Amino acid sequence: MLRVIRIQDVCDKIALSRTSLWRLCKTTDFPRPIQLGGRVAGFLEHEIDAWLEQQAAQRTKAQEVK
Repeated sequence: MLRVIRIQDVCDKIALSRTSLWRLCKTTDFPRPIQLGGRVAGFLEHEIDAWLEQQAAQRTKAQEVK
C-alpha cells in the first residue's frame, strides 16, 4: 500500500526546512512531490525512505574509502 506524507512530515523526517526541501527537490535526485489537489502536495513515503537509505549507503562508502 502506498502512503503519502505531507510536506511538513517529510521535513521532520529528513531534518530540513521547507525551503531546503524545495531546493533539494530542484537540484538533486530527491523524489518529486505529487499533487493531491489544489495547492496541496505530498510525497510517497517509500520514495523518501529509499532516498534516506541511499544517502546512508553513500556515507558508508565514503567512510570505507578513507
